[in-house]
Amino acid sequence: MTPDTDTVASDRSSGAPTIVKNAASSHFSAVDIEDGEVLKAVGDGRYPHTALFHPDAPVAYLLYISSAHLEVLDLERLETVQRVDRLGTMPVGSALGPDGDRLFVGTAVALPDAPDPGVLAFEIDADGRLEAGGARPLSRSSGMRIGPDGRLYVGQKTADEIAVCSADSQLAVEARIPVGAEPHDLYVLEDDGLLVVNHAGGSSASFVDPETGRVRCTAETGTNPHGFAVADGPDYRYGLLPAREDERVAVVDLEAVAAGESSPTEALLDVGTTTGFADVTPDGRYAIVDSYEEPFVTILDLGDRSIAGRVEVGGEPLHVVFGPEGEECYVGNMERTDLAVLDVRPLADDRPADVSVARRIEGLGDKPSGIFRPEGSQ
Repeated sequence: MTPDTDTVASDRSSGAPTIVKNAASSHFSAVDIEDGEVLKAVGDGRYPHTALFHPDAPVAYLLYISSAHLEVLDLERLETVQRVDRLGTMPVGSALGPDGDRLFVGTAVALPDAPDPGVLAFEIDADGRLEAGGARPLSRSSGMRIGPDGRLYVGQKTADEIAVCSADSQLAVEARIPVGAEPHDLYVLEDDGLLVVNHAGGSSASFVDPETGRVRCTAETGTNPHGFAVADGPDYRYGLLPAREDERVAVVDLEAVAAGESSPTEALLDVGTTTGFADVTPDGRYAIVDSYEEPFVTILDLGDRSIAGRVEVGGEPLHVVFGPEGEECYVGNMERTDLAVLDVRPLADDRPADVSVARRIEGLGDKPSGIFRPEGSQ
C-alpha cells in the first residue's frame, strides 16, 4: 500500500539515497535529500508504488502495480539488477521477512498461476536477489506486515479480516482475525505488541493483539482512515490517523489502547481538508498532516490537541516525512513535480507560525507522492 512510518534501520542503509515514488511517471527517483539533488531516475514500469530497503544488503525492492512487477535496485550503482515479472495482477502489498531473508508480495486480483488473489513468497540470497518461493491463494489482499510475533499479517479487504500466515515459503494460514470494514493499511506498535488496522470502508481502526488473536479495542476515526503515526510526547503517547474522506484527524490515546479501553480516541481535529499521511517531530510535540484537496499542510499542536497553523506549499501536498534530526520536513505533491522542504526548526521554540518552505527539490517525475527513507522503510 501507500507509504508508512514504521522502521527497519541499519548502519548500511543510513548512507542510501531516499527513493521517491512518482505515481504518474514510469520511474522512481533516487534523491540525496539533504543536498536536495535528484541523483537518477530508477526503475521502469507502470504505476510505481512502494520501495523497501533491505536491512543488510545494499538493495531496495521497487514494486509497480499496473505493470505487475518488481525490481531489485542496487543502491550503490543505482541500477536495476533483477526484474521479477510473475506477480499476477495488481500487486499492492509488500513486506520483508523479520531477518531480511524473504520478501512477501500480496495481490488485489489474481496470483500468477491461480484465479484468486493472495500472497507470494520470495527467498532472498546474500546479495539481495530474489528466488520464487511459495504462493497462497486468499481473498483480496491489501496492506501487510510482519507482526511482533514474527508472523505475516495480511489485510483481506473483501473478507473484513486479517489473515495470519507463517513468514516462510509455505505461507500456512494459522489464523483469521475479524476486523472492521475493508482493512487497508497495517502498522506495528512494537512497544505494545499490537498491530494497527485502518478500516477503509468505515470510520474506525482496530488494534489487534497477536497473542490472543483478537481485537483489543477499536478507535473512532474520520471516514476512510489512512496512514498512521505515533507521537510520543512529554505527557502523552498518541496515535494519529488521517482520513481520506473526512476533514478530521483522529488523535488516539495509545495508553488507553494498551489497556483495552472501549473509547480510546482523544479528539477528532478538523483540519479543513481530507488527508492521507502525518508525521511527527522527534519530541512528539507537533505533527504535520498533508492534504488531498488544498495547497497547504497543517501543523497540529499535540500538547493541547489543536490546530497550530498552516503552511502553503502549492499544488496538492501528499505525504510528509520529517528528516532524522527533525529540522526539515519533506512534502510530496500530486500536482507539482518537486518536493517542498519545510524549515521546521521554529517548532523547537514553539513558533509554528514561523515554519516555512525553505527550498524545493526539483527534477522529479509526475506526482512525487511517496517518500521512502532508508531508515524509515517498512
